[in-house]
Amino acid sequence: MVLLILMLYAGHPLVDALRDLETKGLRLVYSEDVVTRDMMVKSEPRSTDPRRVLDELLREHRLTTAPGPRGTLLIVPAKEEAQQRAEPAPPPQMPVTLAEIVVTPSRFELLGDAPEQRQFMSREEVRRVPHISDDFYRAIRRIPGAASDDLTARFNIRGGEEDEAVVLLDGAEIYDPFHVKDIVRAFSSIDSEAIGSVDILTGGFPAEYGGRMSGVIDIGTLAPSETKTEIGASLLNLRALSEGTMRNGRGQWLLSFRRGYLHELLELVDSTNDVDPRYYDLLGKVQWTLGAKHVLSAHVLASRDVLRMEESSNDDVKATYRDTYAWLNLRSTPRDGLLMQNVLEYGSSGRDRRGVYAENDESGRVDDRRDFDFVELKNDTSWNLSARNLIKAGFAVKRAEARYDYEGDATIHATILDIDGPPRRIVRSVHTGVSSTEVAVYGSDRFKVGERLILETGARWESESHTPDGGHFSPRLNAAWMLSPSTTLRAAWGHFYQPQGIYELQVEDGVTEFFRAQRAEHRVIGIDHRLGATVTARVELYDKVFTNPRPRFENLYDRIVVFPEQRADRTRVAPERSTARGVEVLLRHDSPGAFSGWINFTHATASDEIGGRDVPRAWDQRNAATFVVNYKIGEHWNFNLAGTWHTGWPLTPLLVSIDGNLVETELGPLRSERLRAYRRADLRVSRRVVRASGAFTFFVDLFNVLNMSNASSVNGFTLEQQSDGAFSMKPIEDPVVGVVPSFGISWQF
Repeated sequence: MVLLILMLYAGHPLVDALRDLETKGLRLVYSEDVVTRDMMVKSEPRSTDPRRVLDELLREHRLTTAPGPRGTLLIVPAKEEAQQRAEPAPPPQMPVTLAEIVVTPSRFELLGDAPEQRQFMSREEVRRVPHISDDFYRAIRRIPGAASDDLTARFNIRGGEEDEAVVLLDGAEIYDPFHVKDIVRAFSSIDSEAIGSVDILTGGFPAEYGGRMSGVIDIGTLAPSETKTEIGASLLNLRALSEGTMRNGRGQWLLSFRRGYLHELLELVDSTNDVDPRYYDLLGKVQWTLGAKHVLSAHVLASRDVLRMEESSNDDVKATYRDTYAWLNLRSTPRDGLLMQNVLEYGSSGRDRRGVYAENDESGRVDDRRDFDFVELKNDTSWNLSARNLIKAGFAVKRAEARYDYEGDATIHATILDIDGPPRRIVRSVHTGVSSTEVAVYGSDRFKVGERLILETGARWESESHTPDGGHFSPRLNAAWMLSPSTTLRAAWGHFYQPQGIYELQVEDGVTEFFRAQRAEHRVIGIDHRLGATVTARVELYDKVFTNPRPRFENLYDRIVVFPEQRADRTRVAPERSTARGVEVLLRHDSPGAFSGWINFTHATASDEIGGRDVPRAWDQRNAATFVVNYKIGEHWNFNLAGTWHTGWPLTPLLVSIDGNLVETELGPLRSERLRAYRRADLRVSRRVVRASGAFTFFVDLFNVLNMSNASSVNGFTLEQQSDGAFSMKPIEDPVVGVVPSFGISWQF
C-alpha cells in the first residue's frame, strides 16, 4: 500500500493536495505567500498515513509544520539545514499503518528518501563509500551476510550461490544485470545515479517474491522532480543522465547512458593484460499521471558487451553479449485502500563466444551461441481492508524460448594436476531449442494481533513446463513484535524454490537436461534496537537448509580464464544437501556531525554435504568484519575509510607421491585447507562545489590503500621436501590486486 496516495497527488497543485488532506481529518493553517499556487507535487508520497503524507509533500518544497492553536498545524518555511542539525533528533515513534511496518527481518534499504536512520545506506552514504567507478553493486555488497572477491561485482548472500537473488527494476525482473560476463561479471549494467531506491532482502522474504531462494534486490528508478542534466567521466566509463518533468509535473522522464572501457584498469592491475572489454548500457523511463487514479510508465534497459583478446596473445577470442528489456507499468487505485500494479515485459538476451586458445599444456576451440526471449505479464494487488488487516495477492504468466548452439573441443596434456598422465580430450556438440510456460500465483494476509504484534502469513505456487518436477508450493510466515518504540523483534520462516531457468542449461559442461527445482528452508530471527538518538544496533541469526541442490561446475584454482569449461581444474560438485548458518551483528552511528559510520561482524558457515562429509562451499568465510568511517569537513569535503577482513577462502590441496623417478599427483579432499586471511582498506576523498553554472562533484578512490597482499586463487604449485624427507605440493597464491586508483568527475546543470 506504499503507493496509495501517489495516485491522488502526483502532478497536482500542492494546495489541492492539502485540501484533500483536510478532508481526511488534518486541520491546516497556511497563507498563499507560503503555499503558492504554482507549487506542484513532484515526488510520489511513500506513506499512506495522512500526517506522514503531509510531511512528505511539504519536505520537497522546503516547508514544515508547527503546532497551531486548538490542535491546528501551521505550515511554515523549514528552518535552515544548519539549524536543523543543531536540534536533537526526535524520539522514535511507532509506525501508524500496517503498510509502513516492516515485518520482514534481513531487510536493508538504500538510496531512498527516508531519513538516514531508517536506511542501511542513504544516497549520500553510497556516494561517499569507496567503490570502484561508482558501481552501486560494489557499494551494496558491504551489507551483512554478503561475500565476494575483489574482481566480481556480484555477491553471494548468506551462503547461497551468486545467482540466487532475484533482481527487480521498477517491477520488471532483470536477469544477470552485469557487464564483462567473461571476467566474473565485473560491473553492474544499471547506472547508480539513475536509481531512486533499493530494497535488499537477504532472508525470509514474503510471498510476493519468488523464483530465487536466497535474496531479493528490488530497485526503483528516480522520480524526477525538476529538469536537470548530468555528465561524468571516470576511470572506467563516460556517462550522461538527463531527467525532468513536463505538463506541470504530470509527466516525468529519465534517460541514462554509459560507455565503459575496462582495458585501462586491467593494465593497471596487470601490465601483461591482453584482454580488451568494452561495453555500454542505456536506461530510460517515461511516466505519466492519468487522472487521479492511474500512473502509466514505459521503460527500457539495454546493454551490450564486446570482449576481444589482443593480437599479442596466443588466443584469438571474441565474445559478445546483448540484453534488451522493455516494459509497461500501470499502477492504479480503483478505490481507497486498493492498489494494483500491472507489468507487461519483453526481454531478449544473446550470447556469442568464439575463439581458439593455447596456453601451457591446454588448447582448444569454442563456438557458443545462445538466445533467450520472453514475454511476461504480472499483477500485484494489495487491499487495505482496515487499519488492522492488509491483503496482498498477485500472479505472473511468462512464455519463454531459448536456443543453444554449442561446439567445443579441447586437448589437455599432462598438467601439474596429473603429471605423466595421458592427454585428455573434451568434445561437446549441443544444438537444441527449448520453450516454456511459467505460471506463479501468491497470496498473503498481514494483520495485527493486539497493538504491538503483526503477523503476515502467505503462500506461493509456481510451475514451469520445461522442468521435470511440476509445481512448487511455498508457505511463508513473517512476524514483527514491537517491544517498545525503540526495539523491534522480527522473525521469518518459509520455503523458497528456485527452478532452473530456461536460459541456464549448462551445455558447455555437457548437460542437456534440466534439473529439478532447488529448495531452501529459511529460519530467521533478529532484533533492532535504538541506543539513543544516533546509535542503532541489529542482531540476526539465520539457518538455511538447501534440499535437492543442483550440481554445479567450478574451476578449483583459477576461474579468470578464457573458456573455463575446458580447463584441467574444472570439477563437478554435486552435493546431496547444503546448509548455511550464521549470526550477524551490526552497530551504526548516524550523526549530523562530522563523524558517522558503522561496523558489522558475521560468524557463519556455508557447506555442502558430499559423500557423508561436510565440505565448505567455495565462498565460505567463517568470520568476517566490515567497517565504514566517514568524516565530513564543512559542506564540500568528505573522507571515507572502509575496511574488510574475513577468514581465507577454502582451498583444495594437491597431493604428491614419488617412487624413484615416477611422480604422481592427485587432488586432495575437496576444500579441506584454506588460503590466508583476507584484509583490505579502501579510501575515498570527494568534494562537491555548487556554482552558478551547476554542481561539480569530484572523487578519488584508492582500492586497497595500504597495499595489503591478498589471494583468492592459486596460480600453481611447487614441489617441496619436508624435514622428514617427505614431499608436498605448496600452493602458489595468486595475488589479487594491489593499490588500484580510481577517479571520477561529474557536472550537474
